Amino acid sequence: MQQSGFLHYGDISRAVSKAEAQALGSIIDEAVHAITPDAVLVLTGGFRRGKEFGHDVDFIVTTPQLGWEENLLTNVISRLKKQGILLFSEYQASTLDISKLPSYRFEAMDHFAKCFLILRLEGSQVEGGLQGAEGDNRSWRAVRVDLVSPPLDHYAYALLGWTGSRQFGRDLRRFARLERQMLLDNHALYDKTKKEFLTATSEKDIFDHLGLEYIEPWQRNS
Repeated sequence: MQQSGFLHYGDISRAVSKAEAQALGSIIDEAVHAITPDAVLVLTGGFRRGKEFGHDVDFIVTTPQLGWEENLLTNVISRLKKQGILLFSEYQASTLDISKLPSYRFEAMDHFAKCFLILRLEGSQVEGGLQGAEGDNRSWRAVRVDLVSPPLDHYAYALLGWTGSRQFGRDLRRFARLERQMLLDNHALYDKTKKEFLTATSEKDIFDHLGLEYIEPWQRNS
């Protein structure tokens, strides 16, 4: 990533607009659904919280068939490469251990399969055009994109964690631990009193487990 990041430093150090993120979403969505028609793809991070600009673009993608998500990202990478828009890719295979308790450390990286990409985005694909730098007359720019692929039964926890904000995530985990005697991270929620993992198919399920009213993504910008 360092060498490719240096080559495209000017682009990836510049803010990404919501319109650019949405254009990339269309590109990724087409690639994902060409491979797995019933896949689920969601834009996360600050853009899901209603932000107009960000530093990169994060997506979560999963499939209804458990286990299929393990090969999905490598197939997406291959498809983007064939399209000629992949400038860089780094893939990390899943190291998820479903028997492990959620981490106490907020900074700990999650263990889902993921890839870090730099994609070529054409201005013609972006409503309103590119977020260009002064004096840059190119018709395209490079944008960093992160794809995360959790199994469907961990999807809700991954979505909550990757939506953020970082401070909101810290506060929610602290609340779970201190007020509910539960451990929460991007993978799972564990009830230390009942000594069991709590299942969730949506973010609302997680808030219900914690005895909290559902908080909309745009309200999580703490």
